[in-house]
Amino acid sequence: MSLLRYYRACRFYEACRCMVFLMAAAIAVCGGGCVAADDAAAAQDGPGDNLPKLLAAAPQLTAEELCHPVRTIREGMLLWCPNPDGRTYDLLQIYFPQYGGPNTIIIIDLGSGELKTVQTERGWNFHLCPSVVAPNGKLFISILDGRLRQKICIYDPASNQLKIDAVPLPDELLGETHPLVLGTDGKLYAIGAHPSKAAAAAQIDPDTLKVTFYGPIGPSHAPSGCWGYSGGADERFIYVASGKVPWYLVAYDRQTGQSHTLVTTENFGGYVSVSQRHDGCVGSASGVKGQGDKRFEYWLYEGKAIPVDNPRTAQPPWPARPAREFPPRPEVNTALAVPDTEGWAEIWVRDAQAGQSVANQQTAQRSWKKFRFQCPLYPQTIYRLRELPDGRIFGTAGAYEGNLIFDPKTGQGKHLGKIGLSHYSTAISGGKIYMSGYPTSPLYVYDPDKPWTAGTVEGEQVIADEQPKANPRRLLLMGLKELAGTHKMYAAATAADGKVFFGGVWIRDGSCGGLAWYDPASGQAAGVWKPFSNYQITHMAAVDGGRTIVISTRAVNDPVLGKPKPDSGALFLFDPEKTAICGQYEPVAKARGTGPIVAVGGTRLVGWTEDPDNEKQSILYAVDVAGPKLLWRKTLPWPLPVAIGSNQQEAWDFRLGPDGKVWTFVAGALVRIDPAEGSVSPVGKLSPGGPLAFAGGKVYLGGTTAVRCIKDFRTE
Repeated sequence: MSLLRYYRACRFYEACRCMVFLMAAAIAVCGGGCVAADDAAAAQDGPGDNLPKLLAAAPQLTAEELCHPVRTIREGMLLWCPNPDGRTYDLLQIYFPQYGGPNTIIIIDLGSGELKTVQTERGWNFHLCPSVVAPNGKLFISILDGRLRQKICIYDPASNQLKIDAVPLPDELLGETHPLVLGTDGKLYAIGAHPSKAAAAAQIDPDTLKVTFYGPIGPSHAPSGCWGYSGGADERFIYVASGKVPWYLVAYDRQTGQSHTLVTTENFGGYVSVSQRHDGCVGSASGVKGQGDKRFEYWLYEGKAIPVDNPRTAQPPWPARPAREFPPRPEVNTALAVPDTEGWAEIWVRDAQAGQSVANQQTAQRSWKKFRFQCPLYPQTIYRLRELPDGRIFGTAGAYEGNLIFDPKTGQGKHLGKIGLSHYSTAISGGKIYMSGYPTSPLYVYDPDKPWTAGTVEGEQVIADEQPKANPRRLLLMGLKELAGTHKMYAAATAADGKVFFGGVWIRDGSCGGLAWYDPASGQAAGVWKPFSNYQITHMAAVDGGRTIVISTRAVNDPVLGKPKPDSGALFLFDPEKTAICGQYEPVAKARGTGPIVAVGGTRLVGWTEDPDNEKQSILYAVDVAGPKLLWRKTLPWPLPVAIGSNQQEAWDFRLGPDGKVWTFVAGALVRIDPAEGSVSPVGKLSPGGPLAFAGGKVYLGGTTAVRCIKDFRTE
């Protein structure tokens, strides 16, 4: 059967189903044997045994690759290690296309002027890798493997050699935060988490590489996770800021093996930190249990937290120790350290005194010594697509690698640039694009009619995201506790009055959900999280012309406020004018979450969630939020293709098409759902799927490293 004949047959089949549905509705109105549509039990269809047959008979679609718009590599940390000459340094600039590598380490020997490239295979995570220069002059670097186990690399500046996984650490020493410090005893201390969800640490002798493991340290944070955010060590004790729900300042006695909790914070709003000094350890805490918001400073000595007004000026209680001497660091400019479209990058270095003495810009330029090198580039997966009013398609690349524009008229795609955002959620208001995601739920605004300038170089400096001239520009952090408290914003919607709404989840500080909104007209932002302390926000939709925002949630434990975990996820109805919750509805009892939702016109929406009684099935549903009431419910003979509460990076979508149908992927096929009564009709077999965009009658996809188009198919 040709694709055109198959498509016409599907339309005829749907028309027949629609007639049957209307006849059934008429019988119900006339007093026949049908039940009301808002009776959840009676409104449920059977699993639709004909659907697998329809999908099996569906034609094979071809997704044509049009371009790979984002080929790049991510700039990581710049590490310093003094050379044996006592005057100069080696610089280690780290690059990787995504967490876990493969990693490219550029070694710049400022003593000899030599450049060296070290390439690692995938599996070693150099993101935010703490490093310490040991007394023997070698640089110890803490990284993670694919299972968040801590590993130690050693760089020897005498030979410019880097050894990966050089110290046999125990498997029980985990990340994802993994501070590494030099204790006052001359030993290194790797600090992190234990499988019991308490803290842990390992002592490393930098000369013999002997390891002594300590753990668990302090109380467990279960059911929440544990993050050893910071720590330190003296001759006898290890001090750990163990967080985050609540925070504990813990002292571990290496002689007795006993832990002592010195400070405990409230579940919400507290913070603890530990700093390693050359002569001892200091700590600070806020939100201490029963002490309000006051901040406390401490000497950490002999296993105790000794209050001090200002540890930077007061005399410490321990004996004086001389500080280590290092050569003065030169001035380093990394404005051009992000590789260009060919992989070329530069790091500029000059003597710090020379930079202060230059008289003009031309002389300043000549004072730099430039190190130019080339990095491999990697294509990045396209996670999101969104049509713009002018017909172009706006996209998002993975691994913090920014955004792209694809023009269907020319078939060309362009990598716009990078900002400090891992982009998950998008709202369009007034022709501008509002974006949020991770970390700390930043809100960016982008004007697609103006050039992308954020992160580009102007003179010798990078235009920072928060500068007024930046496009996109970071407006605020919606993850602040007085707003939504969220780390990641997964969902967005635009209200009738132009406000943009974002919803998401807490991470590390708890498992709450949070909602924030921004008014472009006034520049004001607000948010709430307490109503969602046991509901994470996963999806959102604006119905009734944006007069109601529907919030899809997932039921979770609440270690912050202690509210019980709900039996089901729920749809929350939010009035954007009153900025208040105006209703709550559970379309599928006992389902962990209400899943992805899409507005389909008027006050109606279609959602898709798991079947709580059968993990091999899932449930489509339609709700009229004006009631709210259930319009229909349909069981599908496949599980929900994405997990409730997933990281939303799957090659998948669930959105309204130009024909008024809901387009999505299931069982290796692209399908359309009729919002009137839930019939599912295949468009064709297609794998992998991806985010969808519609332009000029064509269907475009992300989900791989290419912008793709379904060949020989039109939506008209």
